[in-house]
Amino acid sequence: MKPEKITIRKASLKDLPVILGMWKEFMTEHDSVVLKENPRLGAHIARKKGAGIVERKFVQKKIRSRNAMVFIAEVYRKPAGYCLIYIEKRAPVFKIEKTGHIGELFVKKGFRGMKISSKFRDEAIKWFKKGGIEYISITVYKENRDAHSIYKKWGFHDYIITMQKTA
Repeated sequence: MKPEKITIRKASLKDLPVILGMWKEFMTEHDSVVLKENPRLGAHIARKKGAGIVERKFVQKKIRSRNAMVFIAEVYRKPAGYCLIYIEKRAPVFKIEKTGHIGELFVKKGFRGMKISSKFRDEAIKWFKKGGIEYISITVYKENRDAHSIYKKWGFHDYIITMQKTA
């Protein structure tokens, strides 16, 4: 497949079934990568019954929002991945009041190595800059070494460490 046949476009509500299908793939793959590295995270990443319905409403809300954007990648008109970004308000004590956040970024296995995630990153940066956003964050489990490595290559740096334990 030739890279010039890759299109990144704004998702619409019609794309919800495709995005939700990719989200399920994303979650399955993510869980297997993370749990292989750290089985203790099982309880922390377990989704509740009906998580797909919750995700559907979440993505719907982001598609409709002025403070969010959902992109879909297609290769020869076949869905290859999606990216969900949004603007977050920070606590009022900070000088930086808003940041951009890349909340979900997934490329299907058969389409990896085609720079689709980099194209999503570029589109996200353009969209955030257009909205006056200077700082962008992305969340990654430390166990997801491949993604963590890619994000570091993109110029992201480790910022906050969240630690958890059972009460």
